[in-house]
Amino acid sequence: MSRALMTLAVLCALAPAALAQERGQARQAVTSEVMASSDSDGNHTTKVSLGWDWRYAAPDQWSGVQVQDADFRGDGWRKREQRVYLAGAGAAGSWRWEGKLGSNGDRLLGSGSIHSQDPYRKELFVERDVLETRQGVRHGWVQTYAGAALDVPFSDRWSGTVLGGLQNFGVGDNLRVHLRAYLIYALLPQQGLSLQLRTRYYHDSHTGEADYYTPGEYRQALGVLAWRRNVGGYQWYARAGLGRQRSGSDAWRQARLLEFGLDTPQWKQAWLRLDAGYSDMPAINGSADSGYDYRYAQLQLRYAF
Repeated sequence: MSRALMTLAVLCALAPAALAQERGQARQAVTSEVMASSDSDGNHTTKVSLGWDWRYAAPDQWSGVQVQDADFRGDGWRKREQRVYLAGAGAAGSWRWEGKLGSNGDRLLGSGSIHSQDPYRKELFVERDVLETRQGVRHGWVQTYAGAALDVPFSDRWSGTVLGGLQNFGVGDNLRVHLRAYLIYALLPQQGLSLQLRTRYYHDSHTGEADYYTPGEYRQALGVLAWRRNVGGYQWYARAGLGRQRSGSDAWRQARLLEFGLDTPQWKQAWLRLDAGYSDMPAINGSADSGYDYRYAQLQLRYAF
């Protein structure tokens, strides 16, 4: 039996015990998720997940297990692997948390976040996944990204967000420092329309390691028009940004962002969420070429019973 299947068996064996502890909650749910991304360098990632929530109380209160098939490919290479996760979401006083912990049979993978619900929203997060490059997938290198964010309300219409994080790539000595700052103005609050200034910066302690993109320094500034509105029970959002970006010592060039999302109302105990986007910011397995672009789409479906 492969290590992936052994891990799946061990994690699934924990589910009955967890279910016994949740007998007061009879409601359960099944979930399905598809995520696909691609870039102009010919790299593609597809992840298909199926899950069972043995306890489902609300969208932010559930416990379950998830099995995922991940397909990574590029020009002249391809690899597939299977993962299994224990996943859940819940409350801890005034804080809310969500996360998943699992394995591809060789490495510990997962993600998690916890945030407060007060106006000064504070968040801690960590993500751990395979480095999505040819050598990263081949050798099983795992990147880890952890950080914290804080929302700051200045007035009824003005607010800001600051974020700091550290990223290790599972190979070599490079440690990437991330900094982000957003300034947000509620232009038409009743219509859900806002103007945003988004800035981001990262610094690599070492460059030229392995086969992922390491420019040394990256800077970006975007002006973003954002819209979020509930229409007939459907939660819509859209964002469009235009600005400038610079990688290393290269010249400044145009930066663009487009994002779209939809949350449907519940229909016969089922609902779905769609997120999609486009940017020309270099991804880890991308390049600094002025013609580079990155695209993604994610569809999530949950049915409670």
